[in-house]
Amino acid sequence: MKRAWLTSSILTVLVLMAGIGVFIYIQQQVPSQLAASSVLDEPVPEEEEEAVTKNTQEIIYESQKLVVQLELDNGTIGSGFLYNNKGDVITNAHVVANAEDVKVINVDSKEMDGKVIGASRSTDVAVVRVPELEGEEPLPIIEEEDTELLTEVLALGSPLGLQNTVTRGEISGLERNFELEPFDYEDVYQISAPISPGNSGGPLISAETGEVIGINSAKLGDESIGFSIPVLDILPMVKQWSKSPMKELPEYPELNAGTDASNEQTDADQATYLIQYFYESVNQGDFVTAYSLLANSWQKNKTFEEFREGYYNTLSVSIDNIVADPEGEEVNVTCVISTEETVDGEIEMKKYKLTYTLGYENDQMMILSGEGEEID
Repeated sequence: MKRAWLTSSILTVLVLMAGIGVFIYIQQQVPSQLAASSVLDEPVPEEEEEAVTKNTQEIIYESQKLVVQLELDNGTIGSGFLYNNKGDVITNAHVVANAEDVKVINVDSKEMDGKVIGASRSTDVAVVRVPELEGEEPLPIIEEEDTELLTEVLALGSPLGLQNTVTRGEISGLERNFELEPFDYEDVYQISAPISPGNSGGPLISAETGEVIGINSAKLGDESIGFSIPVLDILPMVKQWSKSPMKELPEYPELNAGTDASNEQTDADQATYLIQYFYESVNQGDFVTAYSLLANSWQKNKTFEEFREGYYNTLSVSIDNIVADPEGEEVNVTCVISTEETVDGEIEMKKYKLTYTLGYENDQMMILSGEGEEID
């Protein structure tokens, strides 16, 4: 009996000691193993972090706040964009040629004073310093020259005085060279985004990243073909002017004060651009802008809701042909468009012939009226 009791006691002590040993081992070893193997507590490696991609509307909204309209005393209008925190605005030299003081208007229609601190006679670039913009965060500028053919771009500016205008397109040509006295345009981008009076000096930005890749500068011939100077080509010159403003600005006797080399256009040119911009806005779903291009007399007979409802089933619009015919103080524009529309749940391609009458309302060209018909 005593022997059995003694054996039982020894086994009990051994079990207790084993339990205590296991407990001590767990306390000392398991936490360190958990800490070493835990994935949840480890920071995500930089290369595994996904970049947050902005959509086009966000890029446009953020960029427009830093794009300004430039006006000279003679009525010339151009564009520019903030590129540093000193309040310096990049624009084209031909926009501010033979001028020193410039009126600068921001997206909120606030008027500010600007002074030209640098300009080139050979390259079409200039810098305007705007003290009231000092400290503002500038537009991001591309760091490396890797722009490729067919890169999607956005051209911002004030064509025809229409501030905060955005047109879309792509890089349709690289390393283009031509001359518009007194400037040499070398290795510039050819773009499909329309360039028109007032666009000059505005930024060409990547539709994907929102970075500035060029300065919208000129157009040749066809209204839909524009040219933009690569921003990295002129950045060293611009930075030098910002660091040490020019004491004496160059003169441009071959240019009238502020003459825009790409802006000598007729009413027919402006009317053509306005219709293109109208359908560009429709394509982007920006019906507010499209509606704003209609004259007051047209808006009185068609509310915004009725106007927008007319495009409810329209998926896309492209202009096949456009012709402008001036008649006195008005311009008749005839165009043929192709559309993608939803009809009874099916997508159909249709063609229309439309005729618009454009004219001036409060010194601004507007779409006065329009009518159209479907064609085969």
